[in-house]
Amino acid sequence: MSVPDLSMVGAAAWDEARRYLPVIRRLAENPARTRTDVVAGARELGCGPTHAYALLKRYLADPRLTSLLPRARGPCCGFSKLDEEVNDLIGETIDRVYLTRQRPKIMDLVEEVHRQCAARGLAAPSRKAITARVRARPDREVVARREGRKVARDCYAPAIGSLKADWPLSLIQIDHTLVDVIVVDSETRAPIQRPWLTLAIDVCSRCVAGFHLSLEPPSATSVALCLSKAALTKDNWLAERGIDAVWPVRGIPERLHLDNAKEFRSEALKRGCEQYGIAIDHRPVRTPHYGGHIERLIGTMMGKVHLLPGTTFANIQAKGDLDPEKTAAMTLDEVERWLGHAIAGVYHCELHRGIGTTPLAAWKRGIVGDSRTLGRGEPTVVADPRRFLIDFLPIERRLVRREGVSLHSIGYWADVLSTWIGHPERMIVRYDPRDLSRIYLLGPDGTYYDLSYRDLRRPPISLWEHRLALKRLREEGRGHVDETAIFRTIENMREIADEAVRASKIARRQRERRLRLIEDGQAKAVAHSAAPIEETVVPAIDGRQPHERMLPFEEWN
Repeated sequence: MSVPDLSMVGAAAWDEARRYLPVIRRLAENPARTRTDVVAGARELGCGPTHAYALLKRYLADPRLTSLLPRARGPCCGFSKLDEEVNDLIGETIDRVYLTRQRPKIMDLVEEVHRQCAARGLAAPSRKAITARVRARPDREVVARREGRKVARDCYAPAIGSLKADWPLSLIQIDHTLVDVIVVDSETRAPIQRPWLTLAIDVCSRCVAGFHLSLEPPSATSVALCLSKAALTKDNWLAERGIDAVWPVRGIPERLHLDNAKEFRSEALKRGCEQYGIAIDHRPVRTPHYGGHIERLIGTMMGKVHLLPGTTFANIQAKGDLDPEKTAAMTLDEVERWLGHAIAGVYHCELHRGIGTTPLAAWKRGIVGDSRTLGRGEPTVVADPRRFLIDFLPIERRLVRREGVSLHSIGYWADVLSTWIGHPERMIVRYDPRDLSRIYLLGPDGTYYDLSYRDLRRPPISLWEHRLALKRLREEGRGHVDETAIFRTIENMREIADEAVRASKIARRQRERRLRLIEDGQAKAVAHSAAPIEETVVPAIDGRQPHERMLPFEEWN
């Protein structure tokens, strides 16, 4: 006999069992008991001999107090009055109809059972009987078959294991999310799309280590930019955006904790982390609770974003009949500046219930220590911010030929390449997808050398423009794609996008991406179009060194 749930046993029933116990135990321990003894015991308990014999039998089978608890009248749990054939039909219909990803309602199941019973000439069961058999199924099985095994795992799998970070920068978590707000074009103020946000959190202090906001989907580049911002100081970045706040988080982290997305397993990230002694821990598969810190931070940030014009909210119910595109009013730069205020000015200064203090105070305590905690000391600073970013950019390998290096069907050259013409092995080349006008070749001496377009008349382009141009050329049936065709196509696409900017959301998005190409240390629009390829006019020579013309990496120091 199973033991009843003691939490469901009332005080009166428990006291009744305690009153029975001495008498029933005395009878059970008397091997020479007679009916007269049992009748006397029944009289003492105030019940009939039949009930006393039943109590004695239960106690002899299970000599514990719980065996004497009052039993409910009627059939035991699980007893069914339905025919076995009807029971089997209900079970079969539950499996075939109800436990599916279409997630039908109970009423749909009842109707199907009744239809099957009518077809077989059986008595139809009641809705209550059918519902009882559904509820008898394990909850995890029901959720797994109706909503998927991942949902069931998140609801019912044990959340064992946790992350431990004893000092600042000992563990950084990074993840991406679509921001719940629609940004607008910086010139026309027309809606574009929801931007992507890459966030990094210091697990020990719960401080935001850095973030990157972009119109592009998550990639190795967005991880590199977020990581570089996390490692660099933020003083200049805050000052340029008029944010009067302190953001002390800086330094090279010891470990990164990431999920298993493609961009977190790139060769660029792996080699960059190896270069700076940063360990990488990938979240165990199917263990979302390991990412709890960054997930909660994303939830906190999105909760703040819901106050902005153009918010899409987190779900349809919260949005109601609000049209986010009609209320959208903030550009990507304005949202970025707002996030800076929200992080450095608000989040870092608010009490964090998980650590019992503010993230800013937790960071300071972890660095300098206090009466109870030994500080870790000043973090390892990034000696060369430019090199740090390049070390995390996407990687390709190319041979150095007489005409230079070719990447993405574009020729690049620098005088230093003459040293390695004919080098038998492919050399590492890194590039920034935001601006293909410059790439970085890693020489045998461990130094990155800047390579510019072989034809300096070419305008800066981004990788997404390059891919769109290739797609258009292939659609036109061009079997052979050369550099001239690519740039001519991009020039035509830019002209079309500028003409259609007020009518097409896609065109506005393309134009905004182009405007965010960065030159001379500040974001500014690329020239409407470069001089035609056929022209021989040579532009004025830029006297700066190649590294001075490098696409800035939005230094935070």
